[in-house]
Amino acid sequence: MSGDSRTTAHNRQQVQDPQEPSKQITVQTDIVLSDAADKLFLLHGRFGVGISGDALVNNLPIAHYVDSFQAKAQTPPTSVQNLANDLLLYFRALQPIPNVSFFVAGYDSTTPFVFIVEVANNKIQRTNIDPATSQVGYGILRGGDTAVVDRLLSQPQFIPLFQLMNLQDAVDYSRHLIRTTIDQLRFEPRFPTVGGTIDTLVVTSSGGDFLVQKSLHLSS
Repeated sequence: MSGDSRTTAHNRQQVQDPQEPSKQITVQTDIVLSDAADKLFLLHGRFGVGISGDALVNNLPIAHYVDSFQAKAQTPPTSVQNLANDLLLYFRALQPIPNVSFFVAGYDSTTPFVFIVEVANNKIQRTNIDPATSQVGYGILRGGDTAVVDRLLSQPQFIPLFQLMNLQDAVDYSRHLIRTTIDQLRFEPRFPTVGGTIDTLVVTSSGGDFLVQKSLHLSS
């Protein structure tokens, strides 16, 4: 699992209408709030969780609520499904209900589970299984600004053979997609919504660990 570190927002201001000076109009400007946001989490030492959607709830970063969620858990979830259920309940209890999605990955014994939890839609879906055959499937799950990645994956003949990919290649590919998005947005005539450090988390049947995780440091 990999994620960027950029938080963006809209800044709205009332200004004089140049066409009708007696009136006010609203001007919206996209701004970068931070390139140090946390979007990846290792919960209870074995579950990987990624976030897309609202970065702030009641003027607090979404990471604050994830930390609080873990701290308040009396016992660790016994399965990936249980963690997904608990996340949905916790975040739907917030007011307002945040428009945020969680990508939850982990193992129950040696079986991999990947869920997407859509808080605003009150929905949980397992994504790494073929419903017709009940067989585990391999692929890629993405969220946020996926326009560049969607273009890269738009031609089936060029999509990697995910079922044959080893762990190192999976790490490299996940980082490649985000790095390519950041590089491409530098040249596209639109606001760059992806940026900052790329964090990477690996989850296996024996647990999880960060390969790359930004940390506090002195900038000067």
